[in-house]
Amino acid sequence: MSKLTQIAAAIVLASSASVYASSGKLVGVVADPHTSLSGATVRVKGSEFSTVTDYRGEFSLSKLSRGRYTLVVSYIGYGDAEVEVEVVDGKVVMLEPIILNSSQTIEEVVSVGQIFRGEMAAANTQKNALSIKSVIAADGIGKLPDRNAAEAVQRIPGVSIERDQGEGRFVAVRGLPAQWSSTSLNGNRLPTAEEETTSRATAFDFFPSELIEFVEVSKAITPDMEGDAIGGNVNFITKKGADEFILKTNVGVGQNELAEGNNYSANVIYGDRLLDDKLGFIINATAWKRDWATDNFEARRRGEEENYGIYRLELRDYTGTRETFGLNGSVEYELDSGSISASALYGTLIDDETHYKHRLRFDKSRIELQHIRDELITEMTGFELRGDHDLGIDKTLNWQIASYENEFRYGNKPNKQDHSYFVMRFDQKVNFSGLTQAGNGKNYAYNIVDGGQDPWDGIRTYLPENFKMDPSQSQLSWVNLYKVFVNEKDRAVVNVDLEWQVDNALAVKFGAKYRDKQRQASFSDEFYSWKASSGDVPTLDSFSLADQPGRTDYLSELPVNYHALFAPVASTEDAMQFWNSNRSNFELIADESALVNNGGALGRNFTVNETHASLYGMGVYQFNQDIEIVAGIRATHTDTDVSGFTYLEESKTLEANNHTKDYWAILPSFHLTYRASEDINYRFALTRTFSRPDFGDLTAGGTFLEQEQQLKTGNPDLNPTFSTNLDLMVEYYFERVGLLSAGVFYKDIQDPIYWSTRKDTYRGIDGISINRPENGNDAKVAGVEVAFNRDLAFISPQLENFGVMSNATFMDSEMTGLSRSDNPAIPGQADELYNFTLYYDNTLFAARLSVNHKGAYIDEHGTGGTASQEDIYYGANTTVDFTTSYQLNEHALVYLELNNLTDEPLEYYQGNEGRPLQVEYYGIRGMVGLNYQF
Repeated sequence: MSKLTQIAAAIVLASSASVYASSGKLVGVVADPHTSLSGATVRVKGSEFSTVTDYRGEFSLSKLSRGRYTLVVSYIGYGDAEVEVEVVDGKVVMLEPIILNSSQTIEEVVSVGQIFRGEMAAANTQKNALSIKSVIAADGIGKLPDRNAAEAVQRIPGVSIERDQGEGRFVAVRGLPAQWSSTSLNGNRLPTAEEETTSRATAFDFFPSELIEFVEVSKAITPDMEGDAIGGNVNFITKKGADEFILKTNVGVGQNELAEGNNYSANVIYGDRLLDDKLGFIINATAWKRDWATDNFEARRRGEEENYGIYRLELRDYTGTRETFGLNGSVEYELDSGSISASALYGTLIDDETHYKHRLRFDKSRIELQHIRDELITEMTGFELRGDHDLGIDKTLNWQIASYENEFRYGNKPNKQDHSYFVMRFDQKVNFSGLTQAGNGKNYAYNIVDGGQDPWDGIRTYLPENFKMDPSQSQLSWVNLYKVFVNEKDRAVVNVDLEWQVDNALAVKFGAKYRDKQRQASFSDEFYSWKASSGDVPTLDSFSLADQPGRTDYLSELPVNYHALFAPVASTEDAMQFWNSNRSNFELIADESALVNNGGALGRNFTVNETHASLYGMGVYQFNQDIEIVAGIRATHTDTDVSGFTYLEESKTLEANNHTKDYWAILPSFHLTYRASEDINYRFALTRTFSRPDFGDLTAGGTFLEQEQQLKTGNPDLNPTFSTNLDLMVEYYFERVGLLSAGVFYKDIQDPIYWSTRKDTYRGIDGISINRPENGNDAKVAGVEVAFNRDLAFISPQLENFGVMSNATFMDSEMTGLSRSDNPAIPGQADELYNFTLYYDNTLFAARLSVNHKGAYIDEHGTGGTASQEDIYYGANTTVDFTTSYQLNEHALVYLELNNLTDEPLEYYQGNEGRPLQVEYYGIRGMVGLNYQF
């Protein structure tokens, strides 16, 4: 007998035999004709005994004395249903499925459409939750034009996303930095891998929304959840074993406005039950291929001393093809007293990108034309083995063993040896006129906000009228190989949970979790020039040339005709072939390159090994029919081992270094729910959460420039950031499907991390300027959150098929202890978020128009004398999407999706909106498709 089995047996034997002799257990499922129903309330008529169905519609009632009872099943959107049952001494009674149908639909709702169905699932689950959370179901996801997991949650109150090339990537809760929120899959936080990010935030653009069954956003964390979630936790729940035969297909075609190609998508879900319904399985496969394009301009600026003059204007024209593939397979076997399940998950994003960049170098009197090609690959795999076991009639033991791996790498461009972000640059000398000479003697352009002539969206080229680049005058400058590799593994994730229904009022839960993690990162930025011994330097006209893709409508939203200066370009395939054929004619420019051996790339070359070990205990106490308390504590130990290098500039040598650090996070929490009536909940939560330092901040690598008396390095001694969180919420649920809620929250944050420059002693030398991340003093966040979702029948019965879903979050924050006179906002914290959706749903035809807004926020704190003007902002962003569908028959549905109807740009600016750093347009994208269920 295993040790774990012995412990479980001892617990069972420790329970009094008389308990089993006088009580039993009921187990059942609540469903409607279409699907199982999560969040349904099941109570014993005439008593306070009740429970709530889980995400599979399953429920259990323990410690019921023998005899006959009437169960009352309640679900918003349906009327109550009553079922007669009998409890047998010491036995687990499996009930027949309880099916809610149209005869139990409340009088005002004459039909239940897809949108209503999704709202019903969300409202019922949120209403009966033990803590403050929001939920969306697969029906809700499927009726929005959201194609990846990040985009699927952006319409939940207090949740926002960060985008890349117009697609959602990172998820943030309550406007806080993405790395301050946790994103998990089936309760496990995932490893991260992304091209330019060294944080712990998971990029979810690789994960298709079709693999998701539910999304659960917890604003206040309970002890049985991982506690590294200052903002909150977003948990994606994937599809598990089928309850019955299912075969669904979905195919679609579409187009992106700026791209010249087409989009294709396909998804299939197949599942069934075998072996007398004991074995259930499901397979879900999805593929999405889309051609995309982006028009972008970026202004590179000098600092305060030069009044933020533009020394380089970059005109970036992107085209590419993205392919997303996902596979989720799960099998579950029902035991006599529990179940065993296994699942495997795969998701990947392959982005083949072509990019032409014209850089107007005002300070150097030249135009640099870059031919860029790269293939970005993000790939994640995951495996989970899980067991759920009933230990008698009042205890359950759940365990899970899992492993995940996430990797980012470049594909084989220009070749297998040099796989990288490949750049070939050609330079042409030009004469700019009308620029302003700065104090350093250089010529710059200036926006109006800085005393110049150019509006934010109309920065001129300062070139002669009708100027066009001449390929015969464009000389090869260099080839750049930008190389990034990131691999993060959760080599083993093991957790065990024991639940004990002590009596009808009290349930306790204990558990442990362990994770063995490794993060490896490598980076170099290599520049190669044409050897003098190889002959004349090639010019652009030695290549086969063609018009730049997408040239004629490049940045057509702006008043400046930038594309008029573009000459024909070489294909990136020809540029890569030229490199491959002439590699021996190039030589590395070591001084310009960022390498490990010259100290230029140490901050992104490191290995982190980490273990996380947690123990928790919590209780759920039903004080009476109206008051429910959840309280407990979680203790998490983190052990970190970081290795890297320090570069000594004077001797040009590397020193290997290693650093270890461990710490405890003690995380108590208290949740109170007062159910004032059948329709009203008051919620209170006081919790403590934390955030581990980002991997890039922990790196032990650094570069010491002895002549400049300067050290730039990571800081493996960083402490985690802790937060004490207070939440208050009131929820009102309408008799018809709908919700009105309002709440306030406050977070007192200790030891936030920021980049600091200070004088200190290093290697026995005083007065060294050390630039590294440090722990600040504290930060504070306060906010208000409101939501209103319901149909419009309360205005007029003729409007019963129309409805609105709306929410807004307003926040304010500040950080103290920085090396500046003011207390700026936390990076990544937007002041306002809001969503508004107007929909129509009559079961056959559905349409939805959605507006999503995220306010401007600081992305990076400035360090200059006027720090507020040095701060880098992500501009406010408002997107408008539309989707509609028609149910052809009981099997087939056709749909139309349209995204970004207003062609909303992404904007970055410095200190003031009139001082742009980056502006990017994506155009409208759309798709039509057919969903067929056999």
